[in-house]
Amino acid sequence: MLSRLLQPEIQSLIEERQLGILKEILLDWTPADIAELLVDLPEKDRVIIFRLLSKELAADTFEYMDFDTQMELLKLMGKEESAVILNEMDPDDRTALFEELPSAAAKQLIQLLSPDERKIAVTLLGYPENSVGRLMTPDYIAIKPSYTIQQTLDFIRENGKNKETLNIVYVVDDKGKLIDDVKIKDFLLAPLDQAVSDLMDENFVELNVHDDQEKA
Repeated sequence: MLSRLLQPEIQSLIEERQLGILKEILLDWTPADIAELLVDLPEKDRVIIFRLLSKELAADTFEYMDFDTQMELLKLMGKEESAVILNEMDPDDRTALFEELPSAAAKQLIQLLSPDERKIAVTLLGYPENSVGRLMTPDYIAIKPSYTIQQTLDFIRENGKNKETLNIVYVVDDKGKLIDDVKIKDFLLAPLDQAVSDLMDENFVELNVHDDQEKA
């Protein structure tokens, strides 16, 4: 709604090349509102708006767009700009995009990813279509039961910036197997010298990566 109300003003700023003012305005918009605006704008103006966004905001906005609009933007931006967006996307949203593409086109976009992100993309796409594995994200916090609360909070501060999930912290054993999940509020309320194992109740829900999405 916001984007449609302000669309004439936005287009006027584009035509007058008042891009600095436009960039400041968009800083206060949500990714969903910017995505709605882009869909309603002429194709030639979409890429102008998109290039004004920070890479983080651009990636978040991109994830709210429909598939056709996403593909139009990727074609307009070229390889370097497309690579920035694809590398910033959440892995599960990026997998959903690749799933919609013909195999050859998906392979071309995968080549634009950094080595680490490419490994993640290939791993997720390696799971059967419509399986839970296709929806997974590697962006989470995992700790050991021997950690203290202080060590856990320090670890979160150091590693949590780009994690998709922070409200739940996962506890794993030495082999990386999930053994519990703990709410972040439990860490915030516990004594700093207490061990993570003291917060564990080993009561958690788990799915197999090969489970059907709808069934899961």
